[in-house]
Amino acid sequence: MHKLVFTILVHGLPESQNALALDVLAESQNNPNVQVREMAVVAISELPVPAAKRVHLLGRSMKDTAPRVRRRAARALGDFGPNALAVLPSLIAGLRDLDVSVRRDCAGAIGRLGAPAQAGAANLVALLGEPDVRTRVVAAESLKRLGRAALSPLLEGLHSRDPEIRGRCATIIGYIAPDDVNVSEALRTALYDTHEDVRRRAGDALDAICIPLSELVTA
Repeated sequence: MHKLVFTILVHGLPESQNALALDVLAESQNNPNVQVREMAVVAISELPVPAAKRVHLLGRSMKDTAPRVRRRAARALGDFGPNALAVLPSLIAGLRDLDVSVRRDCAGAIGRLGAPAQAGAANLVALLGEPDVRTRVVAAESLKRLGRAALSPLLEGLHSRDPEIRGRCATIIGYIAPDDVNVSEALRTALYDTHEDVRRRAGDALDAICIPLSELVTA
């Protein structure tokens, strides 16, 4: 099985055998060798068959027992754009994975799906408080990619107990919706946050959206 998966991955097959190759790769998802399962994910993502079939199988790999396989599947799903929305619940569940690298790659994949993946926004906001810096950065970038579709969970995030989440939410809402009156009001309120970094981020966001000082004084 190992050699067969490797052959499909490296050398490819005639178009007439693609359906058979997909069956072989699907079967390999149950192989006891984690390397075979990981190679199968890569091969599935690249096999020239309808996207829906590949997305379905990659969604199955999101439940693999090995973090490296789940991580690889998440990365691959991000390449499918709107076609991957069919397994969005699996990517959202991955944001709570026990492995930080899986959480990070699921966050990145959801961001690449854009605004239609807004169901994952609240979980992305929660990741803004991750101890791992890279994961926080990826979550923030993904929320920016979701754009205004993520605005409501971000505004809710300004009330989080975690100042890291509050501060990053302040920065992101100023970026994605600078002309929204609810954003400017929320940022004004955040200027009085108990945490210095949150106040600084709110002030920087207001400066970036050019809120006149006179408005801040009278607010």
